[in-house]
Amino acid sequence: MTEPVDGSEKRDDAAPIAAVEVPPTRKHDALPVEPPARESNLNIAIEPARFPDDGALAQLVRKVDHGFGAAEQAVLFALLATVVLTAASAAISDKVLHDQLGRWWFAVVRGGTFSIAMLGAVFATHQQRHLAMDLISRRLTPRGRLMLGIALKLFTVYIAYLLYTAGMHQRETIGSSGESLTLPGLGWHISDRDIVTILPLGAALIAFHSLLHILIDVEYLVRGKLPPEKQRSGH
Repeated sequence: MTEPVDGSEKRDDAAPIAAVEVPPTRKHDALPVEPPARESNLNIAIEPARFPDDGALAQLVRKVDHGFGAAEQAVLFALLATVVLTAASAAISDKVLHDQLGRWWFAVVRGGTFSIAMLGAVFATHQQRHLAMDLISRRLTPRGRLMLGIALKLFTVYIAYLLYTAGMHQRETIGSSGESLTLPGLGWHISDRDIVTILPLGAALIAFHSLLHILIDVEYLVRGKLPPEKQRSGH
């Protein structure tokens, strides 16, 4: 028996340790640095979405709906920028120059905020995310969900009609007795009647988009096909 270098006792009958072969590691593909971007729920592309099962009428209606939606989105961004810049300018002028810029900025902010709310509802209708009944639609067949969607759109048109008549009545009630302010340097006049006008205008656009979507759904029903359904979130 030989003595090891470290002084510990070594047995002659100890089994030798076999060399362990490490298998080669499989080469993995490089992971992307960033996860793929998720498409926004409220998104409008330069070109309208194309669906292979659309008929001639559905394709035409989608183009019209897309055109109005693009214009509405542009107006929404313009109104939002105007309201933010006007309110910020008035606040800075009040704090730095101790001048509140008169009352015209208040009319711009008030009218712009109300217009953004109405046009936002219009754009939501264009995106078909204004009214849904997921709890009921989950228990229906695809054709049943299509008919339920048509019923909901008809209900939206009815509500928009009531909103339109109420807005027109309020517009006529205000008449020319409301306050009118002039924007400096532009010569534009903003009155209470102008601000109220956005109410029947927005209601008419909501009904317009709903009717366009009804036309598409009815065409699919007549041809015995089912339109593509939006993914439900499950919430």
